[in-house]
Amino acid sequence: MPAVVVITGAAVAAGMVGRTLYSRPPEAQGDPVVASSAVVSGEPLPGISQVRLSPDSFFHPDRTAVQSVLQRFFDAINRRDFAQWRGTVSARRVSQTVESTWAAAYETTRDGGVVVQRVESDVVGRRLRVLISFVSTQDVEKAPVALPEGCIRWRVVYVMVWEGGELKVDEAPENRTPQMEKC
Repeated sequence: MPAVVVITGAAVAAGMVGRTLYSRPPEAQGDPVVASSAVVSGEPLPGISQVRLSPDSFFHPDRTAVQSVLQRFFDAINRRDFAQWRGTVSARRVSQTVESTWAAAYETTRDGGVVVQRVESDVVGRRLRVLISFVSTQDVEKAPVALPEGCIRWRVVYVMVWEGGELKVDEAPENRTPQMEKC
């Protein structure tokens, strides 16, 4: 009998903690979107610049930090602002990036329709794996060699880590295998 009481109490406590952690966040921006891309039919590509959260990611406890860093990350790319971009990525990623190479790679890029599809916590690695979808337009000459198109729909996993109390986009093997298709 005492074991039943302990197990029941633990289950109730876990449920209450889960409900608190995953309740609708008042600080998350916008409403969750249902579509896999925030680009609406008839809307000019690449779509709106606001980073949106899917219903799945909307209830993750780190959703606000994820949305904020990705908004600054994509804004920096769209503005060609390397200094701002550098502030959104990990020290490791900054150390592997030459500003002139970065500027040349993104000189015609415009990203939009960004949707955070899923956020997974890696407690052991103290990092987040964030699945996002977005649309990118660019000159064909600046497109990836694997898909030389002026408009690409991306699905990619960005690994994020905490540095100095801030969430940063890191360099990791998961980042290197994006899925992409022509718009």
